[in-house]
Amino acid sequence: MIVIPEFIKQSAIFNEEELRQLASIASVPTAQEIDEFQYEPDVQELLNAFIGDEQSRLTHQFLKAKEYLKNGEFMEAWKIILI
Repeated sequence: MIVIPEFIKQSAIFNEEELRQLASIASVPTAQEIDEFQYEPDVQELLNAFIGDEQSRLTHQFLKAKEYLKNGEFMEAWKIILI
């Protein structure tokens, strides 16, 4: 079980169930997996939409992670959070 970093717990975006889902994986994605994921077209679109607005970008990354969690895609959720 993964320990959820404070910046994720304190975001107020994730509910208790979503935090449990994030904690349920065996290990977080590797730096290489995260690096490769950031070049996916939909991820690039999200990142480029908020250039210069770090807080809005992070909020939208977390919202995208919620979508991934809803679809059972826990590793993708972690990847978008950790970019």
